[in-house]
Amino acid sequence: MKTNFTHKYTEISSEAIKNRINKMLEYRNGINVESAHVKLSFGNRKTGALVPSVSTIPIVDCGNCKVCSKGCYDIKHVCIYPNVQISRANNSAILQQDRKRFFAEIEAQVRFYAFFRWHVGGDIKDLDYLDNVVRIARNIPTCQFLIFTKMYDLVNNYISSNGELPNNLHLIFSDWRNAEFDNPFNLPISSPIWEDGTKGAHTTNKTFLCSGYCEECARINQGCWNAKKGDTILFEAH
Repeated sequence: MKTNFTHKYTEISSEAIKNRINKMLEYRNGINVESAHVKLSFGNRKTGALVPSVSTIPIVDCGNCKVCSKGCYDIKHVCIYPNVQISRANNSAILQQDRKRFFAEIEAQVRFYAFFRWHVGGDIKDLDYLDNVVRIARNIPTCQFLIFTKMYDLVNNYISSNGELPNNLHLIFSDWRNAEFDNPFNLPISSPIWEDGTKGAHTTNKTFLCSGYCEECARINQGCWNAKKGDTILFEAH
């Protein structure tokens, strides 16, 4: 698939990653969780105003990012801003110390929206986390939920034990160079495409290119919001 690249892919140095993570952990340690509330993000230039999202601290709150940490979009391009760092730290602190309230506050806010994206930064933490994501989707059938994950084995084990995910939960496996995972349920895959034409390790033959705007695709029920089993969504590595 050909594309006119508008972004040049670069990796972030280990030192820069360490500094940004440490700053967010510093903020997290100073948060009074009892008086804090989960913060949703609105108006992100990629997701758009119609698609609120919730995020935690990238890498720290990701369970399987060894192949992509130096290319993490969130840590490179988003977590440079102090207000974003504070927001990520705030949500991470509540998740860490009061998980029940973390999900309760998300569920209460999401009821007012038709679309919701989990994790511009962060990922599914464990089976209980995924169980809450599924539960909220079932409880709010009027909302379409989108979630990308590299927690492949965890998702596979969950589906094996609990059956198919709800139709309004669009779960997509995030691929990367040298990523290793099984996909026995043929879930949709998202894969970077680099300037040299290299793609993720698990790209299928059913590919389409990400528009770059979640809200645009949500409005017309296309792209990731309508990805079928066996589909691969390609996006420019950036």
